[in-house]
Amino acid sequence: MSIKRGNLGFHVSFVVPNEATERMDQFITTHEQFMRETHHLSGDQEPIILSYSVFKSPELNNPFDPNSGETGNTLYGLTEIYNGPEGVQAHMTLGQQREAMFAELVDLTNTYSVAGILGAPVIAAME
Repeated sequence: MSIKRGNLGFHVSFVVPNEATERMDQFITTHEQFMRETHHLSGDQEPIILSYSVFKSPELNNPFDPNSGETGNTLYGLTEIYNGPEGVQAHMTLGQQREAMFAELVDLTNTYSVAGILGAPVIAAME
């Protein structure tokens, strides 16, 4: 399925001190496993995931100059896109059923998140 205007998505950005990246990496591994076990790439059963991506990069002093040096933090971006509200709701319901994973997400978000876009519509896409 392709992503188009009106689909709904999440994006959460994290700035994590380098000494805490092992914890974040462990969460990402757990979350990816959860996504693979509970989400569908096609069909009629929600949640159908159109896109799931996690990005990781050192935080640079100047993001436009790779030679500027690093800040000592690592940047993470977690992005998910669903067809619509039914997929978002199914995702949230399944995620909250995994209490330890959900509690870790909440704690990581409260500690390291610098921006969160939750259940927002896609406003531009290569349709």
